[in-house]
Amino acid sequence: MTSAVSLLALAGLALAACSSEPDAAASEPSGEGQEACGTEPLRFSDTGVEGLEVLQVEFEDFRAALEEATELEIEFQPMSSRTAAATALEFDDLDVLLTGPAEYVVLKHDADALPIVGVTRENYQAAIFTRTDSDAESVEDLAGGQIITKEVGSTSGHLGPLEMLDSAGLDPTLGDIEVIPLADTQLEAFAGGDGDALGSGISDFEELQDMMGEDQVQMLEEGPDLPNDLFVARTGLGEECADYLKASLLENQEVLLEAIVGTGENDKYIGSEFVDAQDGDYDPVRRSFEAAGYSDYSQLPDENEPAEADDDVEED
Repeated sequence: MTSAVSLLALAGLALAACSSEPDAAASEPSGEGQEACGTEPLRFSDTGVEGLEVLQVEFEDFRAALEEATELEIEFQPMSSRTAAATALEFDDLDVLLTGPAEYVVLKHDADALPIVGVTRENYQAAIFTRTDSDAESVEDLAGGQIITKEVGSTSGHLGPLEMLDSAGLDPTLGDIEVIPLADTQLEAFAGGDGDALGSGISDFEELQDMMGEDQVQMLEEGPDLPNDLFVARTGLGEECADYLKASLLENQEVLLEAIVGTGENDKYIGSEFVDAQDGDYDPVRRSFEAAGYSDYSQLPDENEPAEADDDVEED
């Protein structure tokens, strides 16, 4: 009897010892997300947002929703500029980024960013406007004149109109037309009588009509749909992780998009969808870079930086 009791006691101690040891299988990463992307938190940012506090206000709901959709830990990594984002992607300090078409072209060039999914935007088109008393009946008729645009690098307000000029055979770098980029004052300048035409987003037409009168301004030409905003990943994450993130975003897009627009800070994405994104979709933006004199895409200035086109190109 004593031996039996001793054996039972030893068995109990052995079981207690086993239960006190960490469960190796339970501590290991599990799930498709960890298999594809690893166990480290994915660092997320947006090139249009500066500072951690603003990033939290605008994207905390999205960050939480993305964690649930991917079963991966997501943390914020604020970026001060597109240049900073390119450096962070290149040196593995940033994993996933929401960015615009112009920024993507630079990020692809500088850091070989991987496109994940596109984000459509309603009425995301450029347009060229003239006054109703203008003699111009087509974009070609603007040759020798002046066109006002938004700041250098704006996809809808600068690069888009330049691509339209390029398609019409007008090359600003050769002096066919003078381009005058303005930051935040382009509508007022045109309404005040400056320039022969205005290149801006098509959504600005109503505001122009309010400023000038409906019978004083007209849309000379409407541009094609612009390439989508998009999520990109650093190339070091690998194709398997990028594919996993793409599938997760597409499968959960209703919840994720609601999280983006629900804060009231990202109204441009109301009515948006997540769609397939391919590098070739952004070739029109590359053509507009070249039309602007930035054949080296890295030279496109960040917001509030002075614009410096290629040295061998005449500046506007």
